[in-house]
Amino acid sequence: MKKYLLLLAFGLLAGGPAARAQTAYQVPTGYSFQAPADYARYDAQVIEAVNWLETTPLGKDDATRKQVNVFLLQWMTGTPAVSVQLQKYTSDLGSKDAVMLMVFMGGWSRYQLQNPESKDMAMMNLEGVKSVLKAYQAGGYQRNKKIEALAAMNEKGTLAEWLKSQVKG
Repeated sequence: MKKYLLLLAFGLLAGGPAARAQTAYQVPTGYSFQAPADYARYDAQVIEAVNWLETTPLGKDDATRKQVNVFLLQWMTGTPAVSVQLQKYTSDLGSKDAVMLMVFMGGWSRYQLQNPESKDMAMMNLEGVKSVLKAYQAGGYQRNKKIEALAAMNEKGTLAEWLKSQVKG
């Protein structure tokens, strides 16, 4: 018994810094999406997942990132509450880091969940891009001049107008 307690104490001490470095965010598990109500039950967790993607640098907690991406993709592909429409410019967002596309779709989804009455495609695109900009600023991504150009437009206040010119549909 003493050996067990000693091993447990050593494990806690050795794992202490790693445990503190981990995020408090918990990815949903055991979810099943069959009916529209199944998706709606996870709306709040989708918003949390998107917030986590925006604030967690790429390369930090990769296992959680993978789980978040799987959860979001499964939710997005079947939810009746959100319909993400990718434009030509969005392929440029993920040209160096494909995970940026998930961040974009997450930002769009969060906006549409929080504003279900809105049909403004430019606004949904803007929210997706803003998520990309936040994630890029959080760090860990390869340098991307296209994202940096979008950030410059955002700072100048011209991003929304530019996006309106890019939105088809």
